[in-house]
Amino acid sequence: MKKILMIFIAVLLASFPLFAEEKKIVSLRHSQHDDVLRVVLEADDAFIKNANMIATLSSVKIDFPAPFELKKQKDFMLDATGRDHFLTIILKNIIDVRTYKLTSPARIVIDLKTDQKPVKEQTAQPGPDKIDQNQKPEQPAEKPRVPAVFFLDAGHGGYDYGIQGKDTKEKDLNLLMTKELSAALSKKGEKVFLTRKADQSLSLPDRAVLINSRKPDMVISIHSSVSNAFVVYTAAVDEQGADSAVKLYSLSARQGRHIEKSRGTATAIGQSLKDEFRGDVLLRELPLPLLNSIDAGAVLIEYPSLQLNTYDQKMRDRFINAVVKGINSQ
Repeated sequence: MKKILMIFIAVLLASFPLFAEEKKIVSLRHSQHDDVLRVVLEADDAFIKNANMIATLSSVKIDFPAPFELKKQKDFMLDATGRDHFLTIILKNIIDVRTYKLTSPARIVIDLKTDQKPVKEQTAQPGPDKIDQNQKPEQPAEKPRVPAVFFLDAGHGGYDYGIQGKDTKEKDLNLLMTKELSAALSKKGEKVFLTRKADQSLSLPDRAVLINSRKPDMVISIHSSVSNAFVVYTAAVDEQGADSAVKLYSLSARQGRHIEKSRGTATAIGQSLKDEFRGDVLLRELPLPLLNSIDAGAVLIEYPSLQLNTYDQKMRDRFINAVVKGINSQ
């Protein structure tokens, strides 16, 4: 009997750490951008990676791989409850829901588009007896220019070097040119975002998710060519023989809505590069995964091979100025 009791105690002590294991923490916060409410959930990598989501216009339900402890932002404005493995967020007045899983740090992002528009203040108008007959009618105020939103993508990065020249790697030159193009566009009042600002690895799906989350007007990806020519790519979205249902759910359907804008931008940039450098400029359409994934106008520019050319400050300035000129010529 004493031996059985000792075995029972040993088993109980061995299993105790399992019961004492602390629950994972899931942090929940939100931010508001015009008519889009962004909800962000953060937890460790494995917890986010293995979570399953079901999103509708009335709720978002997330099934995590284990029980968790929910920590909400103090003024979190939605009804959110966590129980066992499940988190439920109740939605109201939502007309569109988009969900993404992002890394570094691991998080789930939920963009909720609301149907509530800002109410414009009404200015009281003077009655007929208050109007000064000598007063000139006010001219309508000139509408401020709305800046275009650009998303610039520096190809490669991190362990992916791209083409290697004698003194530089493509990933570094792509990043340098992207930053210089960003500065040139920003000086003209445009709003610019970058997929990467440093030497880091970033997968194509992560780039596409990041770009689409900002809903840009135009996306420009920069790479080196293997030849001594400029090449400007747009997506190839025509799917011969595909029925309407296939086209509706295909990846290229995103870019299909913007393909004419993409082609127009590619043509304008190509002509500007030809005028500046008096060399070969090729326009090509290919089903490149990044371009086909973008829900906006999108082009990929390859500058002549860094193995055949030296890209000093003067050369880079000519390239950047030609690209900006092409964009502005539309």
